[in-house]
Amino acid sequence: MGAQAAIFDIDQTLVRGGTERLFFRYLLRQRILNPSRAFIFLLRLAAEPQNRFVNKSYLAGMKVSETERLGCRCFQKIILPRLRSRAVACVRAHQARGCKIVLLSGSLSFLVLPLKEHLGADWLIATNLVHCDQIFTGEITGLHPRGENKRFLLEELARRQGLDLACSYAYGDHEEDVPFLGCVGQPVAVNPTRTLQRIARERGWPIQDC
Repeated sequence: MGAQAAIFDIDQTLVRGGTERLFFRYLLRQRILNPSRAFIFLLRLAAEPQNRFVNKSYLAGMKVSETERLGCRCFQKIILPRLRSRAVACVRAHQARGCKIVLLSGSLSFLVLPLKEHLGADWLIATNLVHCDQIFTGEITGLHPRGENKRFLLEELARRQGLDLACSYAYGDHEEDVPFLGCVGQPVAVNPTRTLQRIARERGWPIQDC
């Protein structure tokens, strides 16, 4: 029998709001991101909705070290105050019972790495970016952790680390989280969207508000 884990989505589950969206706004307020460039980026997203979650071109040309430093500052100033206290208490309760903690998010890995360290989580699965000569290209590398990809990446981690998903817990807020919620023994819908709330009721999953 493998180790028991508790897997947490981040945006709207552990944190109020979307972490990458908060970072985008932070870059604008700090005048790191030019407003006209931001506008062009948003127009491109609207024109190519199929690339909405993998297009990181607003970061293209930025130095890795500087962007990571900005990510840490954004975490401390903007994201950390938005941590849901009841969700953090849930993480702590699982840790006290000896569960391994996995953070699973489509957000930028360097942006939510400080959250992993803050919570003392064991693993983080998030979006990794391509860089060349320590400059971000605006592209992602590997699978984007969303929808079915979340399930695939979680199952891959479980195989590598000997986690028993059948006796593990998972927490998510969106219908896109259904694939990874459905592959554990104890799924929980947290602050669910209307669609996830309906699915959770149909499947008998607990629903929590944090």
